[in-house]
Amino acid sequence: MQPWQQGSASGAGAAAAAAAFGSRSFSLESLSESWRHLLSTCGEGSRATYDLYDLLANVRREETYQPAPPGWPSMLRPLSPTLFDLPSMVQEKYRTCQTMCFCGLLPGIRRAWASIDNSLFLWRYDKSGDVPVEYCGEEQAICAVGLVRPRPGVFLEAIQHIIVLCTTTEIVLLGVCPTRRHALASRDGSDDIALQPLPMYTVPSDNVIMTSVATTAAGRIFLGGADGHLYELQYNAADGWGRKRCQKVRLTGRLQQLLPSFLPSIFGLGAASAVHKVVVDDERHILYVLSQPHATIQVFDLGHEGTDPAKKVSELSDFYQAAASATGGRDTFRNPASDKKAAAIKHITPIARSESSKLHLLVVTADGRRVYFTTRYMRSAYFSQYTQTGAVGQAASQGRPETLVAVFARQALPHTGLALGRTTADLARPTPLEVVCAFSSAGNLLLSEATGSDGRTTKLLLSSRNHTLPLAALNVGTMGGSTPGLREMLTELDNFVPGEACAIASSPQPSALGPEVQTAGAQEELIAQLFLPASRYVLISTAGVVELEKRRPIDVLVRVLEERHPDRVRQFFEAYGAPEAA
Repeated sequence: MQPWQQGSASGAGAAAAAAAFGSRSFSLESLSESWRHLLSTCGEGSRATYDLYDLLANVRREETYQPAPPGWPSMLRPLSPTLFDLPSMVQEKYRTCQTMCFCGLLPGIRRAWASIDNSLFLWRYDKSGDVPVEYCGEEQAICAVGLVRPRPGVFLEAIQHIIVLCTTTEIVLLGVCPTRRHALASRDGSDDIALQPLPMYTVPSDNVIMTSVATTAAGRIFLGGADGHLYELQYNAADGWGRKRCQKVRLTGRLQQLLPSFLPSIFGLGAASAVHKVVVDDERHILYVLSQPHATIQVFDLGHEGTDPAKKVSELSDFYQAAASATGGRDTFRNPASDKKAAAIKHITPIARSESSKLHLLVVTADGRRVYFTTRYMRSAYFSQYTQTGAVGQAASQGRPETLVAVFARQALPHTGLALGRTTADLARPTPLEVVCAFSSAGNLLLSEATGSDGRTTKLLLSSRNHTLPLAALNVGTMGGSTPGLREMLTELDNFVPGEACAIASSPQPSALGPEVQTAGAQEELIAQLFLPASRYVLISTAGVVELEKRRPIDVLVRVLEERHPDRVRQFFEAYGAPEAA
């Protein structure tokens, strides 16, 4: 067990107040209406909301990144005083591993998972000592795992989720059934569960090792193969005319399926690189496929409702050249010959509509550089209209993807040892970041980096929207009327996390408010903090699991007040300005 430093349990007073607030009786309709009114009112004030495109277009290099003011607590805090170790039965099984092992996160059911040879383990990542659910019904080793909420009417009502289990020889669906409910189970996904084998929903993999599983809100299942191809696993309640109960359909390289197996390699039609990651944009109904090691990104259109056959609309074959041609790319990507390793793609993720109507995909490199892409041609009418977030949904849903173009390149995060004023030898080294895992959501970017003499501990970094007043505004006492640039505040977790990072994910929190409130973008954090809980994230490493919370400005204020330091209280209100202080 790894004890955390101070701050792991801070904010207890705020949590108690929030619990007391939640215990009162409110009309959800009136509360949601209050949110909409407050959002529109504040949007008309001095701090308007801006599209991410406009923020990036007005970046000032000297204000790109800033450390948190001295004396402020870290913006990241662990929710428990100790790291939750991997379950003992998982550790015991790992000692006898013979072929392969993986681990990851399934936030939809609040579970971490680990596969060791042909055994799958699921356990609560937010509960210490939870006894894992084990499934070992397959003979071959497990190579990929995914989770989907199935289409209605296909399975029994008791099966609320489906585990997609890929082994080296077949693809299997397992039903996830709740076995015990309590008052909050339907809201926070904390049921006890059992895994139900579905023998009618098994298909052979045809000698293809599946490397990635992606699912959609509509219940579709996509698979990325080590052969470089994209597949869809289609399932139905029963066999029917022209359809099977369960079948695997290859969506790329269909010409090769009509040729003898030896011809593709002769004519150079074989897949160039394995699929590394498949991600889905459920808002715009776009699917992205990242193939490595050649950093190829393919774009597929799933139709207006996300139910059409996947149609390939674009392929980016030279990421480095595309990034260098973007705004800011000439300085950020300047030497392809010596920059290949640092420019390798570590993470891709869709950009939410609440953040931008114009930018659709974010790519993070191995050293923390970011490249923002659009799937629409840069027509002046498209990029000059719908700037305000109120028209984002309507504008973004009308156009379908047609290309993949790099629009902005953002320089890597400065090394936190220098950015945060640390002086220790380990943190002050001038070497660039070496990102192991990355995650981005709602304007927050989390990066994990291996550290320690043996590289077996993890340092977690956070770059988030900086809502304090810029230096220019502090000097003149006003925000001015021009569009501000994107400014971000840097911080890191106070402690190193034991083990090597394997995955980072968002840990969704239940909310009784409407979806328009829950999807509030990062730009509205100063308002949303009054209605929504703090953003939570979970990291799984080779040693255990830790759940983290990002401190909102109000949480920082609580901590500053608890320390009873008048100068820091004054500094806090000066940083956010008189309107927010009021």
